[in-house]
Amino acid sequence: MALHLRALIAQRPVLEAAARGLKGARLSALTDELSMFALTGPVEDQFSHEGPLPFDGLKAPPGLAEAANKASMLGPVAYIEADYKKGLDFQAAAVWSGGAVVGGPWVDGTAWDPREPGTSERPVNSALRLLGVGAGEYADEWDAVALARHLTTEDWAAQGEPF
Repeated sequence: MALHLRALIAQRPVLEAAARGLKGARLSALTDELSMFALTGPVEDQFSHEGPLPFDGLKAPPGLAEAANKASMLGPVAYIEADYKKGLDFQAAAVWSGGAVVGGPWVDGTAWDPREPGTSERPVNSALRLLGVGAGEYADEWDAVALARHLTTEDWAAQGEPF
């Protein structure tokens, strides 16, 4: 199974603030409290790419980090990346709240098996915990919000709704 995902995750009003004015921005509900803003290429290209990348190892352009930081004044917001291909796994995440980075950036490029101990410390799970997600009856926070229900950023955007 191949998976490619780049997104912001937060409460819907926070994501609306981050995505305001962007053509093609679409939001998808993850839980009753959290939504996802899938960062497709055309949407992400609308953010400023001027200046250095805000985090080593993450693909977030400067303008996206600035928008997430500003939106975090309304509530915490996570930026997540995940790429899974046979033997080439990658996850990264950062979380902002109150106009500052409060988690990460975390980067993990190790191949892994979800049945192995310690997978709950993967970057996306760590970011989701800072947003208030618990694993509950699921294997981890990733499964609790069903991030694998769509395998690409584009699939998430296609099923999302404009706001």
